[in-house]
Amino acid sequence: MEATAILKQFMEKIEHDPRIRATHIAVYMALYQQWVLGNKPVFIGIKSKQLMPQAKVSSSATWRNAIRALDEYGYIRYQPNFNRMSCSKVMILDFSSAPSLRNI
Repeated sequence: MEATAILKQFMEKIEHDPRIRATHIAVYMALYQQWVLGNKPVFIGIKSKQLMPQAKVSSSATWRNAIRALDEYGYIRYQPNFNRMSCSKVMILDFSSAPSLRNI
């Protein structure tokens, strides 16, 4: 997956998706940065407390709602882990292989 192509595809998709708000974009960008910094693995391990400041999200509930919505809408795959000692997993999706989004 080409990192710039993924970001371009994301920006094109959200332009036509009325469900996406600024918080969703901020959360996606924080996830995207972790993905790029981690050399684009299939899944990135995340801890919300570490990424929330990057996304400028101060509420855990807002973070949870945004990341779950991104998963539900088909922008990412999110596997939550409720153990504080372990990371949740996120997959940044390549839209060229998944042309349509769910539930628009």
